Amino acid sequence: MKNSTFLKIAVLSVFFVQMGVGTITPAIANIAAAFPDVPFTTLLLVSTLAVLMSVPATLISGRLAGGAVKYKTLLIVGMVLFIGGGMAPYFMTTSSFTAILAVRAIFGIGLGIVTPLGAALIIAFFDGEARAQMMGLSNVVANIGGILFQLLGGFAATISWEYAFLIHGLGILTLIIILFLPEPAKVPAQAAGEAKPKLPGAVFAFAGLIFFMMILIYPMLVNMSTIIAVSGMGTAGDAALVLTMFTIGGMLGGLIFAKVFGIFKSNTMPVGVVLLAVAMVSIGLGNSIAFMYIGTTIAGIGFSFIMPSIFMNLGAAVHPSQMPTASGIVMASMNVGGFCSAYFFAFLAGIMGVDMTVTIKFPFYVSMIAFAVIGIALLFIKPKQQSAPQPE
Repeated sequence: MKNSTFLKIAVLSVFFVQMGVGTITPAIANIAAAFPDVPFTTLLLVSTLAVLMSVPATLISGRLAGGAVKYKTLLIVGMVLFIGGGMAPYFMTTSSFTAILAVRAIFGIGLGIVTPLGAALIIAFFDGEARAQMMGLSNVVANIGGILFQLLGGFAATISWEYAFLIHGLGILTLIIILFLPEPAKVPAQAAGEAKPKLPGAVFAFAGLIFFMMILIYPMLVNMSTIIAVSGMGTAGDAALVLTMFTIGGMLGGLIFAKVFGIFKSNTMPVGVVLLAVAMVSIGLGNSIAFMYIGTTIAGIGFSFIMPSIFMNLGAAVHPSQMPTASGIVMASMNVGGFCSAYFFAFLAGIMGVDMTVTIKFPFYVSMIAFAVIGIALLFIKPKQQSAPQPE
């Protein structure tokens, strides 16, 4: 069953829900209208709290998976919390906003449990070209899921804000499929007489790298509507279409990742980072909406090369029994990086004396330089390979 079609579908279904946190983003304004006494900064916790709660859950899940707890057990628990915590606010319309935040925290924990397991399962079940293909397809499925969750959430919110939460019920599809997912062969953490392997420094290097890159890329995701409006390039609808191109670019990149990886091998990640630098140049220096479309599309392609490359490199650098832990550390770092982005650029602007209300593209000027430097540096820095055999 190692490379069966069902196994591939089952593993990829785990990625379908990974962008489910964006489901209620289109409903924020409607939720604000329903709770007029709640400060807007507190209201945003309905989205950001789930991300924050997913971080410790991701680390714990990665630590337990395949060892103390079976992959399937963690996936089932995570999906039950994802579905239950995600849909619960629909049934709590007469409850306080605090109660809604409580179940959003539960949803975030469920999301965090599931997040690191997809890449670990690919490493456990596949190798060679099949592994590269699955890594690329995982990005495609994650983006398809993200589009469906967000679009359906937006349509549901036009009826009433509570209906947006029901869209998390799409996770039932993943839950049903993983009930039939086989458990990967358990890999001993150490052979007889050998010391327990420690996580190599490459894990923390990749975690730090994705943390910093998320800081650099996040302004594109949250500031695009402001840039387009202030510059007179278009409307909020145009901004939504521009950001959709980031997702479409990610899907295109995922589809061709295996071929690109076959050509560039360990240099695939530097290629992705250089594409992000080009994207930031297009957005930062462009003065028309066409440049915004080009920039977000290229950014989506570049980012879709980076994440699978990181997991491919992790699979080669760590002992197979360490992959869930390594994946958890990297995914947690990615979420924390996105959360810290605004604070980083505010701090940097303060040091440099830049008024970001005037120079709204300041983050992109920083990012285009930083991505170029990172891309060049990665050409000369390669992680060590793990000599231990991969599991059957």
